Amino acid sequence: MLAYAVAREAVDIVNRLSDDPRLTCDTRIPGHSRTEASNGSVMGPDRTDWDGAEDVDLALIFCGDDLPKRIPNGFQNFLAQVDAAGGRLGGVAGGTTILGRIGRLDGCRAVLHRAPESDETFPAVEILDRPYLLDNRRLTVAGGLAIADALCAWIAEQTSPALADEVSRGLMSGRVQHRQTSAPTEPEDSPDDPVIAEMEAQMRAHLADPLPLSDLAESMGLSRKALRGRCMRALGVTPSDHYLAIRLRHGAELLRHTAMPVSEIARASGFETLAGFSRSIRNTLGVSPSAMRKMARAARLVQKYA
Repeated sequence: MLAYAVAREAVDIVNRLSDDPRLTCDTRIPGHSRTEASNGSVMGPDRTDWDGAEDVDLALIFCGDDLPKRIPNGFQNFLAQVDAAGGRLGGVAGGTTILGRIGRLDGCRAVLHRAPESDETFPAVEILDRPYLLDNRRLTVAGGLAIADALCAWIAEQTSPALADEVSRGLMSGRVQHRQTSAPTEPEDSPDDPVIAEMEAQMRAHLADPLPLSDLAESMGLSRKALRGRCMRALGVTPSDHYLAIRLRHGAELLRHTAMPVSEIARASGFETLAGFSRSIRNTLGVSPSAMRKMARAARLVQKYA
């Protein structure tokens, strides 16, 4: 339910930020009846059919550990039609296992969820240990809050990195500043060099799964050396150092304002290990992640009772 709610909110933020709604979203449930989530929330489908597969850009399957014993044919056919029409298939938590069971991840790299005590294997799938992976017309997500970064990466690919960055900030703060056609939408301290502004937007759209700098430069039609030169002239730092700073600021914000486990924050900030994240936070900001969280909690208490 957490991942589902965040996904719906991301779609809503995109539309609130746009002059015209860019995205539509509907929930469909196998059996076309109400269902109960693991937290007790009861949901009903927005549609009671499997029509319109050719118009779907992204079909996301949400499922917890209680996986279905049978995957209905109508549901499978709908996913096959989305795939055949060029849409992307995705899975969140147990939804990735469903994709694996019906062969829709064969030959792909994926973040594949395994239910507790499950010995199910998928030899045709290259399984990676990441919060999410956007790869080969597939979007697979470990679950929980990782869906936020995953959808921002998808939004960046489908629309623009700048919009994805705004969606990310909206999800973090819960506040959305509506676009106005008469006013600039870039922040006041945005770089004068449009290439560097685009570089920063792409970096913010790929926090959990950092882009190789060679790929980043190539996407903007530059060599890695040329991008480094422009970054040094505009910001006074190398692209790699700037990318690290952006990821660490993201991690620091999560530490201060969320109750996410530090290990999850490390992964959401693009670090493969908790030790590497903790060391970088300490070296850059002068305090450990746990100390930063305690300081933020103390500051909130002071503000509350001031």
